[in-house]
Amino acid sequence: MPPNITIPASLIFEVVCADTAPGETVAVVGSCPELGEWDPNKALELATEARVFPSWFSPAIPIHPDKIFFKVVIKGPKGVRWEGGDNKPVQLYEGKRSKVKCSFGSEDFIAATSVAPKDIDNLSPAPELINRPKPVEEKPSGGYIAQEDAAKEEPLKEETDETTEQGPPLQKRQSRHLFQNSDGSLNMQMSRTASLMLVDMDEFCAEAEAEESHLVELERERLNMQQRRVASAALLEEMAKITEYADPSHTVMLQGFNWESHKAGKGNWYGIVESKAWQGLAGAQGVDMLADMGITDIWLPPCSQSVAPQGYLPSQLFNLDASAYGKKAELKSLLKSLHAKGMRGVADIVINHRCGDKQDEQGRWNVFTSTGIESRKSFHGIMDWQGWAITLGDQFSDGTGERGPGHYDGKFDAAPDIDHGNKKVQGSIAIWLRWLRLDIGFDAWRFDFVKGYGAEYVGHYCRKAADDLLTRCESVPHGIDNRRVAWAWLRGKKSEPSWAVGELWLDMEYDHDGLKYNQDKHRQDTVNWINGTDKESTAFDFTTKGILQEAVRNTQYWRLKDSNGKPPGLLGWMPTHAVTFLDNHDTGSTQGHWPFPNDKVLVGYAYILTHPGIPCIFWDHVCDWGEDMRNRIKALLQLRRRAGIKVDDKVQILCADHDLYIAEIGSPPALRVALGPKHSGVDGSWSPGTEGADARRNTPRASCGTGHPTCEKLNGCVCSSEDYRVWIRASAAG
Repeated sequence: MPPNITIPASLIFEVVCADTAPGETVAVVGSCPELGEWDPNKALELATEARVFPSWFSPAIPIHPDKIFFKVVIKGPKGVRWEGGDNKPVQLYEGKRSKVKCSFGSEDFIAATSVAPKDIDNLSPAPELINRPKPVEEKPSGGYIAQEDAAKEEPLKEETDETTEQGPPLQKRQSRHLFQNSDGSLNMQMSRTASLMLVDMDEFCAEAEAEESHLVELERERLNMQQRRVASAALLEEMAKITEYADPSHTVMLQGFNWESHKAGKGNWYGIVESKAWQGLAGAQGVDMLADMGITDIWLPPCSQSVAPQGYLPSQLFNLDASAYGKKAELKSLLKSLHAKGMRGVADIVINHRCGDKQDEQGRWNVFTSTGIESRKSFHGIMDWQGWAITLGDQFSDGTGERGPGHYDGKFDAAPDIDHGNKKVQGSIAIWLRWLRLDIGFDAWRFDFVKGYGAEYVGHYCRKAADDLLTRCESVPHGIDNRRVAWAWLRGKKSEPSWAVGELWLDMEYDHDGLKYNQDKHRQDTVNWINGTDKESTAFDFTTKGILQEAVRNTQYWRLKDSNGKPPGLLGWMPTHAVTFLDNHDTGSTQGHWPFPNDKVLVGYAYILTHPGIPCIFWDHVCDWGEDMRNRIKALLQLRRRAGIKVDDKVQILCADHDLYIAEIGSPPALRVALGPKHSGVDGSWSPGTEGADARRNTPRASCGTGHPTCEKLNGCVCSSEDYRVWIRASAAG
């Protein structure tokens, strides 16, 4: 009889992992010899590169068809870091190709196998050819394991010298996909369904993600129709299921307009942002270009009808067709395009004030209407306010309001100041915000002029449906009816954004010499505001902007290190809630109220794009200042992404001198940035090789006058210009 020959299975891994530090790699360890039999030193190592990070891939390996168990580990100088949770099971089949896609630390994974339709009902593992050890199902401990101890983790002694050859190629015409449940068992119902997808698993996963996005859009539409028909608590619970909460370590926002955009768009600015036909731009354009740069969120201009065309004197909040930036349908189209690229749309929420539609009997403009939502009968009267909605003492008030402005509230004289302590105002705004999310498609909020009303109201409008409800209900008298009322009231005032940011623009401190070195009061006021929102909102880091632009304008880089050796802005105290930026439609653009020096913009981006926090880029710099500027910003963004800079990474400032700033970011350091003139003026200049590809082979050195060199050999990449250098460790370069 011919020998009993077993055709091996073929296995590929794709693991999403952004938790690696320089010098670390991702590997798969498991119960079979091909995966090291639980010995991390023999594990299957995966590879990545800049264009696909944080995805890591293995080659296709021949493997004995059997049920195996595996885990993902991170290997590096500190040892081995195991993911938590149970061991993941996968059933492999003779002669079949399988691909496993998972994320480090997550128990969810996809295991798909390409099979022929006729084989689905007869699938079974191949007979054992050797005495293979039983899979070890106990999960390894989490955390780092020292290298010398790693090999002791769950050892299995038996090994095989059995060698096999790759089986015949699969025939695409008759291919199906074999799906497994999370316990490794075969999902026959899904496997019997004829597949229209190719065997290529990357294409399969891409189509699956697109379908998931489509299902989210369908669910968004369904929930939109449920507004005002179901209890707010139930609606918000469902909204939470389709909300992709932003990871601040992977968030980069673009302000998608300037002060003149309402003119430049000629009635459809939304189309300009979405378009693929921008004048003077080559290659991918519009949303495609921005996604390719690494932008995750686009902050769009105020979308409601406004007395001023820029949108900051809103009146009819539901009336989106009367906006100078475009029609409601055009805005929805743009947001769908963003979602198709995995990006989020950030709405500019202007609710400190609101212009009246009509005058009262005394001629005051304090009568507001719900114009723009007439087609939704259940929304009738939602925004019909009168003088009672205005703070007492305001020039537009009729004296029927409940309270005056708060102690720290800033006045806005151009329009009626709204009383956010009024329960009907709160309810109306919450309904409008949910409508922006579900009907229009926005994902996140940028709150305008937040110094005009209490921080607690921003937190109130943002607070997630599941957050802090139990603690806030503790004061409610016992009894199911009372508790149900409390829950409905608390949850009925929220909007489930992916994230939020507030514009708290306060005056910095100056003396006869100009901007004071110590701006702790300024950033403390911002910290207090963030805490006032219950940390539900981030804030623009105006402190960092003010200090940074002063430092680069006057060559005073000593300003970039506070008295405790940390970054001097909000960035140094609360980086997880600091949105760093250089300019916006107020400070820059044609208004120029507080502009960053034009000739130092790249130096500014070299700072905020290498440091922790959440960076925000200005439209003009990316889209109006030419291709060279855009490409340099893109290069900095790529370095940030490749180095895996986190929102709260450590910043070690090596030098903050008159004309030189050097810092290392990450722990261990992944990036090094140097700002300032090319020559330090102390003991020479940057040595040859600090520009272009030669930087990989040379030793850039500089001195800050402290007697020790501040740069060591870096076998990485360099991104440079006249006044900045950025290095990335070779191990982080991919």
